[in-house]
Parts: sequence; C-alpha cells; structure tokens
Amino acid sequence: MADGSSYARLILESILSCSPELEVVGLASNGPQVLETLRQRKADVILASADLRRNEQLLVFKQIFSECPTPIVMLIEKEKLSLELLKEAIDLGVYGVVLKPGPAARPAYRTLAEEICRKVAAVRDTAYWDPSKRLCVLGEEMQVLPQPTQRELRNATADTIIVLGASTGGTQAVEQIIRQLDPKLKAAVLVAIHLPPKFTHSYARRLKGMTDLTVIEGRTGLIPKPGKVIIAPGGRNMVVQTVMGNTSSLKISLNEDEEAVHDLPSVDQLMVAVAQSGVRRVVGVVLTGMGKDGTAGVAAISQRNGGHVIAQDEASSVIFGMAKSAIDSGNTDKVLPLSEIGPYLNRYVAAEQQLVSTTDVNS
Repeated sequence: MADGSSYARLILESILSCSPELEVVGLASNGPQVLETLRQRKADVILASADLRRNEQLLVFKQIFSECPTPIVMLIEKEKLSLELLKEAIDLGVYGVVLKPGPAARPAYRTLAEEICRKVAAVRDTAYWDPSKRLCVLGEEMQVLPQPTQRELRNATADTIIVLGASTGGTQAVEQIIRQLDPKLKAAVLVAIHLPPKFTHSYARRLKGMTDLTVIEGRTGLIPKPGKVIIAPGGRNMVVQTVMGNTSSLKISLNEDEEAVHDLPSVDQLMVAVAQSGVRRVVGVVLTGMGKDGTAGVAAISQRNGGHVIAQDEASSVIFGMAKSAIDSGNTDKVLPLSEIGPYLNRYVAAEQQLVSTTDVNS
C-alpha cells in the first residue's frame, strides 16, 4: 500500500486489514520504498496513489512494471483522470481505479471501504488481462465518454483567447459584452480592468448572473479553457505561463508590479503574455479608459500569427483614451461601437472554428 500521506496509509491499511482475504505486506510513502518492499516481499497487488511522490508521468509505475511487475489498483482524484492517462496506466499494470473521495487533504476512504477491498481482491481473479479490454472496462466505469479528441486531451487551453482591457467605464462596457457573448463560445476570455483590490470578487459574482459562461476571479493555476471568463484580481497583474514547456498549454499567474501602480491590473502585461504564447488565435479588445495601457499589448498581438485587434469607438466610450491610443498606433483591425463588439466576437470565433474544422477534415 503506497501513499505519500501517513494518514492515508493508516486508514487504508486499516480498511484492507479488516478483510479476511487480504493481508498488507508492506507500506510505502514514495517510489523507492515501493520498489524496495517488492524486492523483499512478494505482493499480489499494489494499492497506490497516482500522486505518489516521484510518480510524475507515472515514473514509479513504469519502474515497477520493468523491475517487479505487479498488478496495481490506482487511487486518483477525479479531476486528474483522463482517457489518455488510463491508456498509459493500463499498459503499466493498472487493473483497477478508485476515485479519491473528498476532501483532498484527507480523503474519506472509509466511505469506499467495500469498493477498495473488492477491487484489490478482484485483481487476482480478473479475466481482463488484455490491455485493450481493461481500457474498455475502466473507461466505462469512469464515465469518460463521450471521449474528448486527442487534441483536447493534450491541451485543455482554448485555441482562441480573447483579452478585454479597460479602465474608466470599463465595468459597464465589459458587462455589455459578456451579456452578448454566445453561451457556447469556443474561446477563453481574460479581462483586465483597472480596479482596486477586493472589488473584482463581487464584480465576477455579478457577471455570473449575466451569462451561462463560467465567470471566475483569476487565481494562480487556472486554465483558460473554452467558455471560461477570468477576471484579473484588482490591484494585481494577471498573466499566463506555459505548462510543462508546452507554449500552447497555459495557466494563469499573478504578480504585483510596483512600477505600474496606476495601471493595475496591467492590460499590456496580460496582452503581451498571451500574444507570446503558442495558442492558435489571440483577440485583443481595448475598451473605454484613460491613458495608454493596452497600446503595447495590441502591438504584440497584431504582430503575431493569428492575432486580431478591436478597439471601441469614441462615440460609445466614456473616456476615449486607451482605445484612441491603440487606434493611433495603427495596430487595430476593427473599430466598433460597444454594442457591436460582443456579436462581432461571436462571429469571429465561430468563423475561425469553422475554418479549423474544415482544415482538419481536409488534412
């Protein structure tokens, strides 16, 4: 039985020991301990957590498979389970999966005591020695169907990211755009408005009532997925960072820039970070506001492949500063009244999605 948590090891050992047909022959907290135990004592089954220390990319399971082949029943959080992971896991000797019950810090394993014992005991009698058959059974049990495409499995980040930047009058402008966005929008929307700390939490909550899209205040680690609107927290800069070196797979990161205290969250920093990523398309939208924040950002977006820039027109702007600066830079593709920006974004994203689908079919 292998888990990095001493609490989990204690509970799981207690659960397994209560079954008359099971005997716990060893406990381990990390990969090397698992291998050392297997070298010293024969085990019929390993009950192991997928997030075991040193098990990145299932490295521990690979070592077990190559050095001491032993069937594994894998404990894993539902959010981390995917068909791609299952495919790799079953080829490494995973014969069963148990979804960890909450809370994350101390999973309530006793609520699954019967399931855990049943799956551990069943390994020795299973008829599914063929990896393809095990995949079928586990896939149905985990309800991973309908199966996502291979592209979606590799990269949960949206193909298209829209960055909205604003200042004075920006909250009302963003509200109007969010109301008009397609509830099934195949794009992520990142919003940076010059607002003080603690204001954006209630603002994000208000936006939730205006759309069926997922609206959330930004925090470190969030993935900009399709249909998600992420609001930069007031008083902090929000940017994106690559995940595992994959430039098209992104996560949110937050920082404070003392040199830009008057333009927090910074529209420029967010736009530039997204523009420099490897996502297929980036749309920059500069709305009403005072100053020039966003001008450097739209320059970065316009210079990259798949970049598109929109600015709000003077007539519909409360303060025609940020948008005017972006327009004067010569890096805007469209200048639109506020009422037309939302519908235009819907059409643009839908058209690009159709183009990608056609390209995929032809290829």
